[in-house]
Amino acid sequence: MMSGGKKRKVDTEGRQFQEKWTEEFFFILHNGKPICLLCNESISVMKEFNIKRHYSTKHATLHSLTGQLRTDKIQKLTANVEKQQQMFHKQRTQLDNVVKASFIVSSKLAKALKPFAEGEFIKECMLEVCSILCPEKKNEFEKISLSRRTVVRRIEMMANDIKTTLTDRMAGFESFSIALDESTDLSDTAQLAIFIRGVDKEFTVTEELLALQPLKGTTTGEDIFIEVQKVFTSFGLPWSKLIGVCTDGAPSMVGLRKGFIGILNEKATELNVQKDDMIVLHCIIHQQNLCSKSIRLQNVMNVVVKTINFIRSRGLNHRQFKAFLDEISAEYNDVTYYCEVRWLSKGKMLKRFYELRNEIADFMKIKDKPLSELSDPKWICDLAFLVDLTGYLNDLNLKLQKQGQLVNDLYSHLKAFQIKLRLWESQMLSGNSYHFNTLSAYENIAYAQYAEELKLLSEQFSNRFSDFKNMEDCFSLFATPTKCNVQNAPIHLQMELIEIQENSLLKSKFEDVELCDFYKKYLEEDNFPQLRKFARRLICAFGSTYKCEQFFSLMKVNKSTHRTRLTDDNLENSLRLCISGINPNIDGLVSQIQAQVSH
Repeated sequence: MMSGGKKRKVDTEGRQFQEKWTEEFFFILHNGKPICLLCNESISVMKEFNIKRHYSTKHATLHSLTGQLRTDKIQKLTANVEKQQQMFHKQRTQLDNVVKASFIVSSKLAKALKPFAEGEFIKECMLEVCSILCPEKKNEFEKISLSRRTVVRRIEMMANDIKTTLTDRMAGFESFSIALDESTDLSDTAQLAIFIRGVDKEFTVTEELLALQPLKGTTTGEDIFIEVQKVFTSFGLPWSKLIGVCTDGAPSMVGLRKGFIGILNEKATELNVQKDDMIVLHCIIHQQNLCSKSIRLQNVMNVVVKTINFIRSRGLNHRQFKAFLDEISAEYNDVTYYCEVRWLSKGKMLKRFYELRNEIADFMKIKDKPLSELSDPKWICDLAFLVDLTGYLNDLNLKLQKQGQLVNDLYSHLKAFQIKLRLWESQMLSGNSYHFNTLSAYENIAYAQYAEELKLLSEQFSNRFSDFKNMEDCFSLFATPTKCNVQNAPIHLQMELIEIQENSLLKSKFEDVELCDFYKKYLEEDNFPQLRKFARRLICAFGSTYKCEQFFSLMKVNKSTHRTRLTDDNLENSLRLCISGINPNIDGLVSQIQAQVSH
C-alpha cells in the first residue's frame, strides 16, 4: 500500500511575479495577485504556464501588437487600472471620513452632556453653514448619519472601546483601590459609582470610572457588596490585589457587621483579600465638612439665611434688589444662596453678605424690614469672624479637592490646618486677630469667645480622621524614606531603608525629583522590591470620594428632568465618555464597521 505523500501547498513555494510577464502577457501584480490588464481577471496561482495559457486563449489577437505600440498599450492600460484603484480608494476614504465625523460629533454630544437627539439639529446647522461657505461639499455633509439611534450606537461603541482599553490596563495592575459612593438620580434609581485607581509595575497610575451600577431595590451593605463583586467578576479583577477602599462613611458602607466593609472583612479569606493590610478610609473632604458644622454663632447664620431667603425666594423682592444694586453701582449684582450639601456655599454666602451689608441694610429699610443686627457692632464682629473662618475652611476644602494628589498630600493639608487652628486659638487668647483680616478691622473684639470657637473646631478635627492618623507613620515613611527612623519602620522595609539612607547618590536624587519618579526610576525592582511594593500601595490609595461627587454632579445634569427616561446603560456610556482620560480609538472603530450614509 502506497503511503500518502504530503499535499503540495502553492503558497509555500515562494513563487514571485516576473516583470517580463507584463510585456509578454499584459499582466501586472496588484495586491499580491497577478491581474490581467485586458480583462481584469486574476490568476490564483502565480505560474508562468497559467498566465500564458490565459493570454493565449483569451487575448491571442494581440500577438501581432509589437514594439512601441505594444508598450504604449501596456502603459495606457496600467494607468487606467491605477486610476480606477485610486478612485475606489478615494471613495472608501470619503465614506470612512463620513463615519468618523459621525463618531466625533457623537463624542462631543456625550462630553457636553447633550441629548442624543441633538445630533440631528447639529446636522441641520452644518448643512446650513455648508450651503453658504462650501456648497460644493453639501452632498458630503448630507451623508453624515447623526440620527438619535446612530448617536446612541456610536457612544456605546466608544464607551466599550474605553472599557476594553481599561481592562487591558487593569490586567497589569500590581495593586489597586476603589472609591464607592451612592446617589439617587431623578428617576429615583440609586446609582452606585465605583472608581478605580491602580498602578502597574512601572508605576503608571490609571484612575477611571470602573462602573455605574443601578440599585433597583434596597441599598444595604450586602446589596453594594453584590454589585461590586459583579463588577470585579466582569472585569476579571482579582480581589487579592485590592489594597484600599474609600467611602463616604455611611453605615451601609462602613458598618462592621452589615456594611460593605464588614462583609468584605467577613469574606476576606474566601476572596483572598489581605484585610490586615487593607487601607480603609472615610473621605477626608466629607470628614472636614462634618467638622465645619460644629461652628456655632447661630445668631449670625439665622439672620443671614433668613434675610437672603426673603430677598431671593420672592420674585418681586429679588428683581427689586438687583435693580437697587444696579442703580447704586454696587460691586456685586446679587447675593448667593446657602445650600448645606454644597461644601463651599456657606463661606461664599457669608462673604457676599458681608460685602453687601450696607446695601442690604438700606434695601431692608425700603421694604420696611429693618435689620437691627446690621447696626450692632458685636453682631458685625461675629459676622466678620465667621467670614474669615469659613474662608479658611473653604481654602482647605479646595486644597483637598485638587486633582492628582496622593493620600499623604491630603493628610499634610489637614495637619497644617490643625496647626493653624491651634495657633489662631492661642493668638486670640492673647488678643491678637492678625490672621483674621475682616475681623481685625473692628474694635471691642470678643477674643475669648472666638478662641473658644476655634478650640471647639480644633477638638472636632482632633476627634475625627482616626483612619488617617493610624497611617501617619506610613505616610511619613513614604514621603521621606531618606530621613525616617529605621527602627520604627515595618521590619520588612528596614534593610532597604538603610540602603537608601547610606547611599549619598540616592539621597541627592530624592531631593531633586518628584516622589513618584524617585520610586519609579531610582529604586530598582531587584534591589528594593519591598519599598516599591509599599509605595505602589500608597500611590493607588484613594483619600477622598471627590471623584464620585464630581461624577454625581454630572449625572444630575445628564439625567435631568427632560431626560428621565434615559436608560442606565446609556447613562453610564455617556458619562464614561464624558469623564474618561482614555481616548477611544475612533479610527479603529471606523475600520470595523461598514459605512452607512444618512437617508
